Amino acid sequence: MIQILWVLLVVASSCGLMGSLLLQRESLMVADAISHTILLGIVIAYYFVGDLSSPWLIVGATLFGVITVVSIEVLVKTDRIANDAAIGLVFPFFFAIAVLIISKYYTNVHLDIDIVLLGQVELSPLKRTELWGTPLPTAFIQGSLVLMLNLGFILITYRSLKISLFDRIFAETIGIRVNILDLILMTLVSLTAVTSFESIGAILVIALMAAPAMTARLLVRTFPQLLIISVLVAMLNSTLGYYIGLYLDTSISSIVAVISFISFMLVFTFTTIRKLKIKQVNA
Repeated sequence: MIQILWVLLVVASSCGLMGSLLLQRESLMVADAISHTILLGIVIAYYFVGDLSSPWLIVGATLFGVITVVSIEVLVKTDRIANDAAIGLVFPFFFAIAVLIISKYYTNVHLDIDIVLLGQVELSPLKRTELWGTPLPTAFIQGSLVLMLNLGFILITYRSLKISLFDRIFAETIGIRVNILDLILMTLVSLTAVTSFESIGAILVIALMAAPAMTARLLVRTFPQLLIISVLVAMLNSTLGYYIGLYLDTSISSIVAVISFISFMLVFTFTTIRKLKIKQVNA
């Protein structure tokens, strides 16, 4: 059972990192759109390969995540549609198409919409891959690889990435290729969501990208601190959710999402009270 926790921790770390970048980019809810619309990429890829275990499903889903982001950006750049409105148009459309295709043509195929949304992290140790002679959960191996890719991207592009996230116009002025950074970032967000899809579900992907980053934002002042604290909060929420889920014998993914919200509210309440006290002292 401890291998369930391993899966949760690597996925939480990846989601925490990507969530921090999306929060700083003011595009956090894009994660919601991607985590749903990649289902259409999975369905389309399955149509061509006919194998749910094929790596082409990951490729198709990741590409469709990027298509989702590009579609949203195109609508926003018209200056006639706000970012949240564009998300509200694009992601229900793509997700609804995926649901219609599954319900119409793949009712006898294991493409369960409920599992996609809620996840079954409890079953993740059952699907295993041998690595250096040791059988490990496939979700853990995939999550570890994605985590290394995310870390590598941040370390290699750190200076350019930081400038582009804080001041996009200045970044373009000094020659930073902001559009390329955005494309790579959104590809990694899509890949993170895809590899987390089957094991923890779309709902928890959103929770782990949003809540830890928002919690960390309340506690820190610098960008490096935001990245580190987001990952630590995501891991803490996952660990607490794992043990509480086992104790209550209920869905671990759902408990982790609930714990993520509770931890945010506790920090939000604490920091709000602290600010009020400081204002009273200064007054």
